[in-house]
Amino acid sequence: FKMGRIIRGQRKGRGSVFKAHVKNRKGAAKLRKFDFSERRGYVKGVVKEIIHDSGRGAPLAKVVFKDPNRYRQTTELFICPEGVYSGQFLYCGTNAKLAIGNTLPVGKMPEGTIVCNVEAKVGDRGVFARTSGNYAT
Repeated sequence: FKMGRIIRGQRKGRGSVFKAHVKNRKGAAKLRKFDFSERRGYVKGVVKEIIHDSGRGAPLAKVVFKDPNRYRQTTELFICPEGVYSGQFLYCGTNAKLAIGNTLPVGKMPEGTIVCNVEAKVGDRGVFARTSGNYAT
């Protein structure tokens, strides 16, 4: 009993042609950790570069934030939505303005807003709508 084809993501474990291209992977793409500064206000970051990750359709944005607790900078890999460019300021937090690239709670957005990289539970750092061209409303 066989119907249809096996999805490309499922075929990546078999070997031969459909291998997972993991040699040049850049790292796990996640949202910022939901900390005190994000809960009470917002944190500003700068997109340093937009990079291609092998085996992934969507590009990645390397975003640098000032650490709210120590004198240092932290680098995060975000899934890059269409319209984000290098040198752009991104804001993450509950008081962040609704704009392309910014991260804010779903409850603060008006109904029908197109979003990507949505958390299923608070703090899981993004699960839904992560592939290229994919979105949720």
